[in-house]
Amino acid sequence: MSRTRQISLVVATLGAGYCLYLLIGFLRVIADNRLPWEGTARFTREHYLAVGEAYNRGFVVGFFLCFCLAVVAVIIGNRYEKSVRSRRAAAQTPALSS
Repeated sequence: MSRTRQISLVVATLGAGYCLYLLIGFLRVIADNRLPWEGTARFTREHYLAVGEAYNRGFVVGFFLCFCLAVVAVIIGNRYEKSVRSRRAAAQTPALSS
């Protein structure tokens, strides 16, 4: 594997891990009903804005998680395809007899 692909794999894996951490944090906020709304607002507009902001953060984190996982999948898939090709080429090449 080339140096560039190794670096890309490491960065994508770290990015996916960080996004997963943030996504779990977002899901815990939603599950525990700890939305960033203080309850002192007199109108429901502030509530909907707070909920929208929280879901927006969750959407962005989920998008980048999918992106990082796609990069990891492409790198691993290319590596697997390359190893399969080399095995097939080795199996098709007849061995030289002495």
